[in-house]
Amino acid sequence: MSAEAQSKLDGTTRGLGLLLIGMAAFATWDQWAIWSTKDDYTFGYLVPFFSAYVLWDRWEELRALLTGERADVAAPTSNGVLIFAQVLAFASLASFGFGAAARAIFGTGIGPTLAISFGLTGATLAFAFVSVRGPQDAVATSPSRWRAVGLLLFPAGVWLISGPFLYLVDNQIKGELLTNVTEFVSGVLRANGHAIRVNGNTIVFPNGDAVGVAEACSGIRSLSACVFAGAFLGAVFIEGGFPGALLRRIAMIGLAAFTAILLNIGRNTYLTFHALNHGSKSLDRDLAGVEHGQPGFSSLGSVHDLAGNVAMIAALILLVALIPLLNRIGRRRDPLLNA
Repeated sequence: MSAEAQSKLDGTTRGLGLLLIGMAAFATWDQWAIWSTKDDYTFGYLVPFFSAYVLWDRWEELRALLTGERADVAAPTSNGVLIFAQVLAFASLASFGFGAAARAIFGTGIGPTLAISFGLTGATLAFAFVSVRGPQDAVATSPSRWRAVGLLLFPAGVWLISGPFLYLVDNQIKGELLTNVTEFVSGVLRANGHAIRVNGNTIVFPNGDAVGVAEACSGIRSLSACVFAGAFLGAVFIEGGFPGALLRRIAMIGLAAFTAILLNIGRNTYLTFHALNHGSKSLDRDLAGVEHGQPGFSSLGSVHDLAGNVAMIAALILLVALIPLLNRIGRRRDPLLNA
């Protein structure tokens, strides 16, 4: 086989790639209903572009694995593992097909979105595993196949954050987050000597005024957005090989979720103290006390909106600052630098 032929993707691989592009387009159409109706998921509009960017950034290395230009020295993948990957590919396609049919017939819902998203993710990873080639069309090795799967982990897995996250995580923990935020903020107020009482998710001040920890204050918006941002930053900027890079990327996502929850608690604490000192209606005014729609209303928005925006910006800055720290973890020190 010539070097030129070796560098080209075969027809089967190209066909599978086109199929995945079509599946991704359908998943975008399905999840658009969530992105356009749920304020917590407006980041979803970025998912197709960020997924495509990471794929483009890694394409040269992925193409080398799919054409056999690059191969790891190891034993070829066993037939049993290959059969399992093929079964997973067919099962993922079936899941996507059932989900797509249900979406077309019954409309948007938890069942179709989960089936479509998991089908797309599973098919992408399974196709990558079975499509890797060895030199001169030899059977590819397991390390080469897993390397290809790792390269596609973010472009494939990010679709599970932009849609299924709503059903698998959001709906399950939103109420618990509301309760925990209310308890923490009321505890801080009591620790500062304020005789407040709590009625559900509403904190009643001594003067009879009250502020409610609304569903929007649960932190689920910042949690979902930070998990997405952490996954993207980890995929693009976390360095190293397997398994170190994978563990650091998982840590990045975990730290992103923790950062979102922590900053949301701080935001709600600030808003509660502001309402205590200036009245609950002050949260809908700007920092100068100007009503929305009145002359001189700040371009930064109301106190409530400004606090949320500041928390999100702070979260992004903290996540970026974590990247060099995580990249240092597990790295061997150069003995010459310590001499």
